[in-house]
Amino acid sequence: MKKIALFLIFLFLVGCGNTKKELDMDAAIKAVEAKLKEMVVIDDGTLSDAYGLNLDDMEKWTFKQNEIGDLYAIIKTDKKSVVKNAMKDYFAKVKDFNESYSPERLEILEDRLEKDLGNYLIYIVAKDNESIYQDILNTMK
Repeated sequence: MKKIALFLIFLFLVGCGNTKKELDMDAAIKAVEAKLKEMVVIDDGTLSDAYGLNLDDMEKWTFKQNEIGDLYAIIKTDKKSVVKNAMKDYFAKVKDFNESYSPERLEILEDRLEKDLGNYLIYIVAKDNESIYQDILNTMK
């Protein structure tokens, strides 16, 4: 009985090994924008009207792009499968636009990073997307 009590006290003091932290969206944005320069917000009207995204499916979001075509989105949602499907359509429309105006960006668009992290979906369209994602993960330590 004494061993059980000591074990329970130990678990209480140290925790059950659950040191997993939630993503801090502001810290993640800062990490991304340390590498991707001159990012501009894609406004909600454009996201819903031009790209057909239902923002009601998202709890919190940021979509930004720059003039050279780098793009990222960080979305907090409890409707991941719905939002993932909507993002497939979103990127199909972005691809259509790039085919006409910026065909050199198509390869980077096709090699975009798509990650599922807790309650968040992360999308990065840039040459060094893996490095940028690692920077996001480093904000969680």
